[in-house]
Amino acid sequence: MDEKHIIALEIGSSKIKGAVGSVDSNGYVTVKAIEEMPLTDSVRHGQLSNVSMAANAVRTLLLKIENRLTPRKVEGIYTSISGRSVAAIQRQTERRLPADTEVTDDIIEALKREMLSERVPDREVIDVVAREFYVNGAKSDMPVGMYGSEIRMSGNLIVCRPQLRRNLKLLIEEKLGLEKRGCVVKHLAMGDIVLTSEERQLGCMLVDFGAETVTVSIYRHGYLQYLQTIPMGSRNITRDLTRLNYVEEDAEALKRQRGNAKGAPAEGSVDDVKMTEFNNYVSHRAAEIIANIKEQISYAGLTPAELPAGIVIVGGGARLAEFNTLLGDTTKMKVRMGSIISPRIGIADSRISPAYSVDVVSILYAAAQAGAQECLSPEPVKEEPIEIIPEPEPVAEPERQSGFSKAINWLKRQIQEPPEDPDGGDLLDD
Repeated sequence: MDEKHIIALEIGSSKIKGAVGSVDSNGYVTVKAIEEMPLTDSVRHGQLSNVSMAANAVRTLLLKIENRLTPRKVEGIYTSISGRSVAAIQRQTERRLPADTEVTDDIIEALKREMLSERVPDREVIDVVAREFYVNGAKSDMPVGMYGSEIRMSGNLIVCRPQLRRNLKLLIEEKLGLEKRGCVVKHLAMGDIVLTSEERQLGCMLVDFGAETVTVSIYRHGYLQYLQTIPMGSRNITRDLTRLNYVEEDAEALKRQRGNAKGAPAEGSVDDVKMTEFNNYVSHRAAEIIANIKEQISYAGLTPAELPAGIVIVGGGARLAEFNTLLGDTTKMKVRMGSIISPRIGIADSRISPAYSVDVVSILYAAAQAGAQECLSPEPVKEEPIEIIPEPEPVAEPERQSGFSKAINWLKRQIQEPPEDPDGGDLLDD
């Protein structure tokens, strides 16, 4: 079976993650390893700001990955696009067709390409996602296969600031010397592996609660309807806590250990600061973040009742105690933690958490569905040892003498040892 190895890199505001996966000929992904490292002062609100500092951290991360794959090396990489400038802008396009023309995948792709060519001031269009279709004026969730003379598509242009993609290119190709195999919109990719088809159809909201951003994606009738990134996250809570005379590292650790989004009082104190006061800071900022999340539903032109599948939440911020409960109470919607549910993804290492690894695994999955390219150097060819056979020793041939040489040698012997006379004398005396 033809198997390819792919490498995914996820650059977040607080950490970077790298994942190794293999993809078989059927597009099934096996996650083999995940490595991560903290990242500070290189990313602001999800956007890479200091390329050189980030490059040093990524090199160290890739070295950890290569140590698992020795002697093969990383040559290419897949990454994602996310950050505060990523958003969806609604557009429409339509096409006249000859009477009774069948709507095909090629027609749908042509509409998407037309929309992809649109210009948006100060933004770069990175993808197009359909919202809804109308064939001969009638709405259709599945237009392919229908017949008509007119088709109209309402879609979302996924846009970002040009600098976001430019800095990723500088990081991967110039600073790291790797080939950029592909770049996916992270929140679209995450929706593919954590949402069920029923949730998409009924209507749901996917929330990615990160360190410096919260991204909200809303699905309905099987399609993405809305996507927006809010420039606040769990680090805002941490920085609020530094007002209680903690350095940021200690405030972050305490928030994880004892923070409570509902402000529940806790017995005892830490450094003479009562935990009730501590959690007042936590709960007030958590409530503000939740208010902004809730407001996105009205910005999308919807109500909570129109999203009966509720909220699916991912990201490190969602691990704050009671945050999801407060989110459900405030929005009057059911909330569940998102995890990898796609049956086309397997995890080879039991130490990998499906819920914690959604972001980087979604990149692997998106790469596999788009036709993955090999990211590792070829395996070294194993040469068979060559058997050296010693040459045989030369055999000395007997000395060959001519007839003349034999005669001379006979005469020499006769002179040295003269023959005896039959009468007892020496023949040479005569």
